Amino acid sequence: MQKEHGQVTGIIWRGAEDLAAYQLVKQYAQKNSLTVSAAAKELLKIGIHAEANKHN
Repeated sequence: MQKEHGQVTGIIWRGAEDLAAYQLVKQYAQKNSLTVSAAAKELLKIGIHAEANKHN
């Protein structure tokens, strides 16, 4: 698999809004001694579970 320009963690980050979100993921990763990829996966799981629980 070839990475596309701006792709980190399997997610393509483009534009100012994406860059701001990426910076937050990067900060989370640093605070929790994780790679950006692992942090993105963890945050995705947290968000998915929170969203799923809102509808139960």
